[in-house]
Amino acid sequence: MKKPQIFVIFLCILSLKIFSQENAPITYEGGVEGFGYVSSEELPFWTYTNRYGRLSQETNGLVYAFAKADYEITPNSSLSFFASGVARDGIDPNIQRAELYAMFKNKWINITLGSKDFTDDTNELSSIRRNILFSSNTRALPGLLIQNAAPIKIVKNLSFDAAIAHYSLNDDRFVENARVHYKNLFFNWDINSQSSLRIGLQHVAQWAGSSPLRGEQPDGFSDFVKIFFGRGGGEEASFSDQVNVLGNHMGSYSINYKRKLSNALDIDVYYQTLFEDRSGIELNNFPDGVWGLQINRNDSKLMKGVLYEYIQTVSQSGRPRAVQNDGQQSGGDNYFINGTYLSGWTYEGRTIGLPFITINSLDEDGDFIINNRTKAHHLGVLGSFWKLDYTLKLTYVENLGSYRDPITPKDTFVYSYFQAKLPTQKYGTFSLEIGADFNEDRDTFFGGGLGYRYTFH
Repeated sequence: MKKPQIFVIFLCILSLKIFSQENAPITYEGGVEGFGYVSSEELPFWTYTNRYGRLSQETNGLVYAFAKADYEITPNSSLSFFASGVARDGIDPNIQRAELYAMFKNKWINITLGSKDFTDDTNELSSIRRNILFSSNTRALPGLLIQNAAPIKIVKNLSFDAAIAHYSLNDDRFVENARVHYKNLFFNWDINSQSSLRIGLQHVAQWAGSSPLRGEQPDGFSDFVKIFFGRGGGEEASFSDQVNVLGNHMGSYSINYKRKLSNALDIDVYYQTLFEDRSGIELNNFPDGVWGLQINRNDSKLMKGVLYEYIQTVSQSGRPRAVQNDGQQSGGDNYFINGTYLSGWTYEGRTIGLPFITINSLDEDGDFIINNRTKAHHLGVLGSFWKLDYTLKLTYVENLGSYRDPITPKDTFVYSYFQAKLPTQKYGTFSLEIGADFNEDRDTFFGGGLGYRYTFH
């Protein structure tokens, strides 16, 4: 167990003892989940993808448990403590923490210390959970996140949200003990009572750590300032980090338009870009990213929500080409990978962001196997019938490999997934999952599972 996790556990126990006085305003919540799976060869894609790193293709069974305590300091401020763990097969180690954090919140600020999932289940239909950089495909990263608790008003109909975070990549990776700097800024415009617009920027940078090829990477305060503002490194940095920017930077522009068409119908249109360097920042890789449309209905139980997403990462500002600018290169943005941080934008071998991009282990030649040029059409449906709540996903994917190692001819898949849940008031929630993956050159993967969840307050 890592020292930061031990500190968070100690903080939780100490705080609960301090605050657990007679009549203290503390509320508790807990729960347990159990799943059993069977498959023809391995589990289908959507059965294990975007499940917070709890499942793999080889998982046959899983048990997940969580406990939460909330302490009300004042009517406008609170402390929360959350711990969860998972036990399953198919992943080493079999037993791991899932989330472990302490969170302070008041009217203005929200501070989270520990490992908390970046996204939640509110956007389960989306292939990226509505975040191209953090799609819920991995376990929560340990770190510190500071963000505003509610939108900060600028003028009557205009407000903004902002966040800054520092995470540690404490898994087994090519550059050990690498760090992650993250920040975002979003502006919210309430156009009228029926429509709103939200635009913003996310920025991520991998930095510091120890590389077996390039040694210790710059990790001082002055280096953090360069990371924060996207500046080039000093003499101790690699040549590419000196002529470009220090560390491995990624980001995304986001635009989201919502409109209420009637009391029963509303639409949600969004686009998220993906960039790795200046060419992507200048949108030379357009239209790479995720384009989405969701239609929500509250007058129909059978079909409450329908989502369509088009995903592409094939442009990457064109093929790599030299330009006369102190050795800089244009094109070949090579999403989620970097010459220094060869494990790329992954945690415990899983892509943190868009799950259709895959970065696998080293091959026989010592190169990482990369598929970051892809096209996909994704459909999701949410609804209920009888007493069942259901989720349906259907995805068509074309994988083209990378500019360096293309897949010829392209590799195509169809991922299908269906889940039905039966919630009960006294006995918890029962669930059924069925999925199938189709590929013309490989065997079809069939799989399914039964699950049960019980929570208490």
